Amino acid sequence: MAPMSELARRAAAAALVLLTLPAGAEAQRMRSMTSARQLSGERALDVEVQYGAGRLSVAPEASALMYRMEMRYDEERWRPVAEYGREGGTLKLGLSGVRGHEEIRSGTGDYARVSLTPSVPMDLDLEFGAGRADVELGGLSLRGLELSTGASETRLSFSRPNRVAARRVRINAGAASVEVVKLGNARAELFEFEGGLGEATLDFTGAWTRSARATIHMGVGSVRLRLPRGLGVRVQKDSFLASFDAPGMVKRGDAWFSRDYDSAAHKLDIAIDAAIGSIDIDWVD
Repeated sequence: MAPMSELARRAAAAALVLLTLPAGAEAQRMRSMTSARQLSGERALDVEVQYGAGRLSVAPEASALMYRMEMRYDEERWRPVAEYGREGGTLKLGLSGVRGHEEIRSGTGDYARVSLTPSVPMDLDLEFGAGRADVELGGLSLRGLELSTGASETRLSFSRPNRVAARRVRINAGAASVEVVKLGNARAELFEFEGGLGEATLDFTGAWTRSARATIHMGVGSVRLRLPRGLGVRVQKDSFLASFDAPGMVKRGDAWFSRDYDSAAHKLDIAIDAAIGSIDIDWVD
């Protein structure tokens, strides 16, 4: 994903509607904005969403739009970003600090709601600073996902199967609480999770159509894995002071295996590297 300074052009056709809030001290700073763009024969998209702090929601778009974005923000600190480069199929959405890109993680944007077309295959890069994020990506056409979050509470869900097979789903969390639901629906070849401080629940249920690999790196905190029965699971663990609770698994050599690993139609091989905390496994019918 290209940095903001390298994006080729702004979307002249993107509809930016700025609405002034009612009078008052706060009304002098806070604004609401809606931006949207129609599809026009795109075959692929490279999408970047950056949001510093506040409440963020992402979901599939139900209409024939490429995207829709609604937000409320402090105009003295932030400016809305809605840039589309048709030649390269690049789309950038979110907020940027008025005094420079370095402010992307400061202040608060209040809220933003972003919806993306499920009709066009896309690579999605989502960067969220602090606050709460609810991200629903089920039913999109994701070729790849990169999600980065700071001091936040983040919920990522694939409630429906991805329309295309993804190459990779990567999640990088700082001091955060992260819940990821129905990762099996992402249809990804590789899952990567890296956490610094906090707690993470990684739910691998969903409609599995292929075998996959997962790597999990956790600094200080807890990791809970929710695994569907019938999926062959192999866990290899390298940890310092992290406790490991793996019911329903047997140890063979330096790894733990589900009892049906060898006969399972689809397999998930997990490599865990954890420092201090706990690793727990729940089996889900």
